[in-house]
Amino acid sequence: MSVNFSTSALISAGNLAADWVCERLAADGSFPGVENEIDTYYKMPVLFALSGRTGEGEAVANYLRQRFYNGGDFHADTDVSVLSFKNYRNGWVARGLQMLGSAQMATAAGDYLESEMVQAFGAVVTEPWEPGVKVMDWGTTCSAAKAFLCLGRNEAAIRCGEYLLETLANQPQAERFLLKRDLNGDYLKDDNPTFVIEIGGTDQIYFPLGFGMLVFADLYALTGDDKWLAAAEKLYDTVMKCHDEIYSVITNRKAAWGAAQLYSITGDAKYAQLSLEIWQWTMDTQTPEGLWLRHPEYSSLEEQPLEYTVDAAVESGLYMFELARSLSSYMVKDR
Repeated sequence: MSVNFSTSALISAGNLAADWVCERLAADGSFPGVENEIDTYYKMPVLFALSGRTGEGEAVANYLRQRFYNGGDFHADTDVSVLSFKNYRNGWVARGLQMLGSAQMATAAGDYLESEMVQAFGAVVTEPWEPGVKVMDWGTTCSAAKAFLCLGRNEAAIRCGEYLLETLANQPQAERFLLKRDLNGDYLKDDNPTFVIEIGGTDQIYFPLGFGMLVFADLYALTGDDKWLAAAEKLYDTVMKCHDEIYSVITNRKAAWGAAQLYSITGDAKYAQLSLEIWQWTMDTQTPEGLWLRHPEYSSLEEQPLEYTVDAAVESGLYMFELARSLSSYMVKDR
């Protein structure tokens, strides 16, 4: 597959998305129309830190403090339906706040995430059924590990990594990647797509594979221990076994992110090529305004819920800057 974009094109696309968000952000850091939706805001600090938009980042940090903050958690007075991924979001918020220099809130968020760790395993919990019913979750633990690394809490990050390593090594079914386990360590075999990735199947949610690659790459860079690189390679092999739809769905973004980070740490071109081939679709489907449509779920941006539109712009935008950095030596010349 040929790749038709360059480092400068990545940065331009990231700025286009970030500009769209910034132009609509209120002075107090809220986004009109979705003021009370934490899904709209939790990745914004990372985007604004990566893109050098410190003023907007500080405004959003203040809004997070005033509207959502509660003792290190960022889900005060939010709908029960969003609590199942609260620690996944908390990990993103903690990282972004640290990048912006909001150290006090970032430290509190890190403390909260550590308090949500299952000590016997090192996983960080989620609540997929109802508040208080906790299970261990792959994606949440990845998000927490990335936050811990950013916060300099390397021991906590390694503990998360050990849980991910053990979960990967002991998958009970070769054709399925089970993402959640109960607090005794037993794998949950629910067919809900947030619980399992059917390897080679269609309509899958792929981001956990990419986030795992990223965390293992970072832990390899931190420790030099080959076990982390071996785990990342196992996830890479899993991605390569996935259905070709992985190259054309919006949940593929973290697979490109993880592969790019593996390239930046190892220099192995196969990771860079996978990242670029996955990312081509994201580049091709950005609208002139800088946005992305969740097609075929929605047929137009007008139909798509605003919180989805903002989140897609923020997340895809921030990865533009991440990939431009991670792949810079591979994309040494603009194409």
